[in-house]
Amino acid sequence: MDPIKLVRSFGLLVLLASAFGHAQTSANGTQVEELRKQLNELRKQMSVIESKLDAMETSSANAPATPPPATPAATVPPEESTVQTVQAMPTGPVSGQIGEQTRDYRTFSEDPLAAARLNNIPVDPKYHGFFFLPGTRTMMKIGGYAKSDFIYDLKPAGNTDEFIPATIPIPAPAGVNNATISIRPTRLTLDFVIPASKFGDVRFYFEGDLFGTNATTPRLRHAYGQANNFLLGQTFTNFMDPDAFPDTLDFEGPNSMVNIRNPQFRYGFGLGKDGSFYVSVEKPSSDVSFTTPNFSSEPSAPSPDGALRFRQEFPAGHFQVSSIFRSVGAAVGTGTNTKTDFVFAWGINAAGAVKTFGKDNLIAEGTYGHGIARYLQDTSGLGIDAAVISVDDPHLRATPEVGVFGAYQHYWTKSVRSSVVYGFAQVENTDFQPGSTYHKSDYSAANLIWNPIGSFNVGAEFLYGWQVLKDGQSGNAPRIQFSAKYNFVNLGPSPKK
Repeated sequence: MDPIKLVRSFGLLVLLASAFGHAQTSANGTQVEELRKQLNELRKQMSVIESKLDAMETSSANAPATPPPATPAATVPPEESTVQTVQAMPTGPVSGQIGEQTRDYRTFSEDPLAAARLNNIPVDPKYHGFFFLPGTRTMMKIGGYAKSDFIYDLKPAGNTDEFIPATIPIPAPAGVNNATISIRPTRLTLDFVIPASKFGDVRFYFEGDLFGTNATTPRLRHAYGQANNFLLGQTFTNFMDPDAFPDTLDFEGPNSMVNIRNPQFRYGFGLGKDGSFYVSVEKPSSDVSFTTPNFSSEPSAPSPDGALRFRQEFPAGHFQVSSIFRSVGAAVGTGTNTKTDFVFAWGINAAGAVKTFGKDNLIAEGTYGHGIARYLQDTSGLGIDAAVISVDDPHLRATPEVGVFGAYQHYWTKSVRSSVVYGFAQVENTDFQPGSTYHKSDYSAANLIWNPIGSFNVGAEFLYGWQVLKDGQSGNAPRIQFSAKYNFVNLGPSPKK
């Protein structure tokens, strides 16, 4: 209601009420006359009030309109808001513990991404592909790749999915070729990082592929956690250098390379700005297997394997030296002649990589030891960690092994690269071992890899292997391989529309 009209009505009511109240209390003519005088006086006052009200009305009409009071906006509870807050990814630490060459080195297998690093320093400090799990501080990355291999053997090469010279059949069947298509290298990774916890950055890493017991059975490769430089789980042995893996299409890699994943407990600490030292206790497994007319071996592992590793990083590459210490055992003999014998085994490994010209890289590794056949690519699983000296004197002897390889990676253009690889491995056999026992092998590879777009890579590779047995028999096999791989985390440019 208009406030001015309200005041006017209220004043009129006051005058009428006053006049009516006085009329009830006055009964004679004098009182009536007196009341009329008062009424006239009140009318004059009313006239003055009306004049003032009219003036007020005119002033209000000429004044600018007053905006209505703002209505408070409805508050939307956070959980009902349709605007999603994007949590920015942190930038990972950059340290001298990972040099420029180590950070930039790329291989078809991408094994360096799975390796545990000191203080969980990421190889990719921008955490490409990571995202925060809703409502948590945990970052997660779903990675891996789909890979298909087309393999053609000009001669029987033994293993059809991996190039392992130790499996080359001797003597080789004449006129036998073999072709296969394999998706077994396809792998899936789950990488969890909890940044800036009270234990520093905490990492949990899981990885699997399809190299199980059957054609495409899943197989667990890595499953470990690391916090405050304490690592527990299964990953690359501490005796290995995961950054010295050559860039090959072949899933296996050089015959002489140390490449095995062990369940282990490991601790590492820094030495200066770019050095580090690691000590580990790892799952043992005595790779011993032999049979005679009198007895068969029964492997035993009385104590865990122990490994030490020193690593030095520098901008153009890295260098590391590691050692392994083992107790290899086996029960030998039959009946009352059965006894268990143990032998001390040890090994030393030196490996490294260096950037040469432009983006090119040189990788090299050398390994020597006694009773370490299990840790070398070609000799692992052959049962030759140790052997008895003779039937009459069935004492174990740790067999000496040596392995060396070198590789050179050259970039023709930004998206085209090649690698050449050569590896040599040899075992010093005992007199007791039969003539058909593995003695030495050679591995060579040359490839051309093209990255046409994004995370899609294709390549062609020629491989050649040679195996020699203890009695001097030998066999060789050439292989041609074509591979295509697509990374699940695509960091490349989008195709043009």
